[in-house]
Amino acid sequence: MDWLKWMFSTWTMIRLSGLAGHFLMTLSVLAGLLGSFPNLRKQKARLHNIHLYSGWAGLLAIVLHATLIVVDTYAPLSILEILIPGNASYEPLWNAFGTISLYLFGFVLITSDFLKETLGKTLWKLTHWLVLPAWGLMTLHGLFIGTDTGTLFTTIWYAASTLTFIVLILYRMRLRPKTKVQIKPESSTS
Repeated sequence: MDWLKWMFSTWTMIRLSGLAGHFLMTLSVLAGLLGSFPNLRKQKARLHNIHLYSGWAGLLAIVLHATLIVVDTYAPLSILEILIPGNASYEPLWNAFGTISLYLFGFVLITSDFLKETLGKTLWKLTHWLVLPAWGLMTLHGLFIGTDTGTLFTTIWYAASTLTFIVLILYRMRLRPKTKVQIKPESSTS
């Protein structure tokens, strides 16, 4: 019965919701990137669904993570410490990274699902790329103040997810169509 008490303790739930949020947001970002690859065109609908649902589930996990920190009795932060970047009494920089990533992910999800038509394709794409710094800030937050950082599982997870993230970003950048510069032929004067 002690394991049940441990499993549902606030501290365990804070850690699990943080890791789940990172996992789900990573899954969402990677599925979004893979959905833009021409050789995965047949999987585009499936990847889009994974991208969409894991993004919202990840955001909910992160909100749960922040909410549990407020109610934690061991090392609580106030609502203002969580909501205002840099205002935390404990590790203000790394907590600020977590808060900013939450805001960026929330902004992208809301604009993508509710304001995409209003923004237009160009502005929507620009705002959608905010997931890249959001993911980086979230990862730094977890690496530098996550209590599970350094365990074998999280070391492998952060290394594998970061490497995959970087490789897919570089591959995606390589796929971008190159702007062709047309050189006008010189007119011959006879």
